[in-house]
Amino acid sequence: MGRGPRRHRLRRPARLVSAQAWITSGARVTIRAYARRYGVDRYTAHSELTALGVTLRGADARWAVRPAPVPRPRPSRPEPNPSPSGLPPGWVWVGSNVMFPVGETEGGCAYGLMAWELDQEEGVATFGEQWSTVIEPSFRGF
Repeated sequence: MGRGPRRHRLRRPARLVSAQAWITSGARVTIRAYARRYGVDRYTAHSELTALGVTLRGADARWAVRPAPVPRPRPSRPEPNPSPSGLPPGWVWVGSNVMFPVGETEGGCAYGLMAWELDQEEGVATFGEQWSTVIEPSFRGF
């Protein structure tokens, strides 16, 4: 089955009841034993054993305070490399059309702004001298 012992699946209230019975049974109770028995980390084991009134060793005080989470750096997205064809960053050739992709469909097909959708002023502002060469191949297939 692979689910482990039933006591590892207990939620906190049921775990505390079970732990109280385990403690009164006379078993040797340590943070490590509690953590292994109930499938919790040692910080949780410390707080629950303290709540149950168990006297812990002085060395176990290190489990009293959970360390602050370490912030993970967000993966940086590299700037698009200038294309060998000299297009502005972000613009790519898709077949015989120039496109600024903004996303993908569930099937993996790119969608976005096509160069032929720009008017003359926007095209010249974006592509400069290349505007006539960028827009010309777009209409070959029509």
